[in-house]
Amino acid sequence: MPGKRHAIVIHSPHSGRAPQLEEALKLLQEAGIELVRVEPITSLNELPPQGATWLAQGIDLAIAAGGDGLVGGMIRHVIKTGPRLAILPLGTANDTARSLAIPQDLAGAVEVIVAGQEAAVDVGMALPTAASSSASGLSDEEEAGSDYFCHTLTIGLNVEFARLATSSEMRERFGAMTYPVAALEALRAHEPLEVVLKFEGLSGPASARQSEDELRYQVLQVAVINAPVFGGPLQLSIPGASVTDHLLDIVAVQGPDWKEIAAAIGQLFAGSEGTQGEASAGTTRHPAELTTLPGLHHWRASSVTISTPAGPCEVTLDGEVKGQTPITVRIAPEPLQVLVPASWQAQTAEAGR
Repeated sequence: MPGKRHAIVIHSPHSGRAPQLEEALKLLQEAGIELVRVEPITSLNELPPQGATWLAQGIDLAIAAGGDGLVGGMIRHVIKTGPRLAILPLGTANDTARSLAIPQDLAGAVEVIVAGQEAAVDVGMALPTAASSSASGLSDEEEAGSDYFCHTLTIGLNVEFARLATSSEMRERFGAMTYPVAALEALRAHEPLEVVLKFEGLSGPASARQSEDELRYQVLQVAVINAPVFGGPLQLSIPGASVTDHLLDIVAVQGPDWKEIAAAIGQLFAGSEGTQGEASAGTTRHPAELTTLPGLHHWRASSVTISTPAGPCEVTLDGEVKGQTPITVRIAPEPLQVLVPASWQAQTAEAGR
């Protein structure tokens, strides 16, 4: 029988399900996990990576109790030297947890923390363009100037959406309606953006078609995706995306005909609702595929550099506004060690055969 786990719990007071934190902590203690410390993510803001310190204190488990932004903020503390990561999905969308088949209910998530298996998963790394985006290792200085993300990096429309959706004032005012209100506000104010994309290590059909060094587009948004699931309970997806393939999925959304895209979104959501019940618990089936939308371009590559000729634009990592263009995005040299259900491990191994 394994020894008792000693955990630090990092939480976000502003996550969508933050009021459930006390219940979650009680379930962890009842499951035999000793909670050494419980701290808000803001306590780590000005600190260097804490993983080695936590291990020295006897902590062997770092629990991210929140949403995608909190998980992303935890990566730098545990990816190289630190305890394994566990996720309590207390956010609104929880797309990272969904991508790893971690149950959304607290009891199920705690069961994964207690009895799950450790998996090595890819995470993305965003670097200033002066830093290397090649497959070779990074210098300490380059790595110190980088940021990690587990789910997605975006520029364009989603930046303004993230700014609105993570505003504590807006969350207090609109509650559960924050996301749709923020989306409408962002769409109303947004203008198309010119981007230049330069790829390394293109994979699949795109590699055969790609003959230019750079591509230019007028877009609403560019997303660089590591984990495959979007949209929370709607489970929108990028076909074939994986957190274990060492590749990024890059999606550019041009300004389409809104009648056309509205009809496509309606069909996509209807298809998602109609097939949700068919997905068995603990699987990563994603019935609604984002690449069916009009005005959308999709590539798979080991690295992409994004620049904006009109000037620097802000970037979001896992929904948090961090950094600006020009920026180079790649898979981090080290994987993230995270606890997942045994069923996810088995399904991932089968898919890789």
